[in-house]
Amino acid sequence: MPSTSTMTCQELEKFLYPYLDGEFQPEERLEVEAHLSRCPACAQRVHEEARMQQALRRAAREAVEGTRAPASLRAGLREGLRREQRRTRQWQWARASAAALVVVASGGVWMALQPEQHQRFMEDAARRHARKLPVEIAGGSHENVEAWFDGKLDHRVQVPRLPNVRLSGARISNVTDRPAAYISYERTPEAEGAPARRIGLFVFDDSHREVEAPPLPSVQVGSSLGYNVAVWRDQEIVYELVTDLDETDIRRMLAEQKLPAPRPSRPVGPDVRAMPVSLEH
Repeated sequence: MPSTSTMTCQELEKFLYPYLDGEFQPEERLEVEAHLSRCPACAQRVHEEARMQQALRRAAREAVEGTRAPASLRAGLREGLRREQRRTRQWQWARASAAALVVVASGGVWMALQPEQHQRFMEDAARRHARKLPVEIAGGSHENVEAWFDGKLDHRVQVPRLPNVRLSGARISNVTDRPAAYISYERTPEAEGAPARRIGLFVFDDSHREVEAPPLPSVQVGSSLGYNVAVWRDQEIVYELVTDLDETDIRRMLAEQKLPAPRPSRPVGPDVRAMPVSLEH
């Protein structure tokens, strides 16, 4: 966190969603609130964002609590929340003189592009990894961890099989405003008696392609808060790997990872389609 005397409006934007989600320690909140006391524009921004989040969450609860709401309704409410968060971010970026606006011709959608956007995702992943939050599922096989995430997130979670590491656990997390899987690994130390090296992997949805990330075998490696952060994507899913390993080790590890065995597909033929379906229980 920057000091209270140097925090800028741009720096506040990076910490806005964790602050609103109540993830900061008391001393960290004091730094943000000190800036808000001096900056009416940021104070109004935080007030409007908090009010919008509360209204959407209240509407979602009222729509689904005590009812068997259709999956399509629940999905629509979740997408509405994400859409409003993206709209708010784009509005804020549009006010900054450094933002460059471009039109995506395929959908006529306005997107705000900043050089800082990629760094913002890396910084948030590094900050969360550094906090060493407890896992919600400890150890287990890759398949068990993947099964544990089923139904907890709206996107698929495939746990990479990294070489020479141990899968130590996983939990639900975020990267900025994106719900994410957090997978924790430990790398076996090369020297006897040396501590294991921590590796954290965030997996989140980016179906709108707002995060710059290449598909494997390409990978982008940057640094933030003393960690190296490797970023890549698998179609709509983005992976951010955070570790203190050097870039050479990271690239070698990703190149040597084992691919999971493909899940058996369910055969569908004329006989299967013709089979009557009973609705009785």
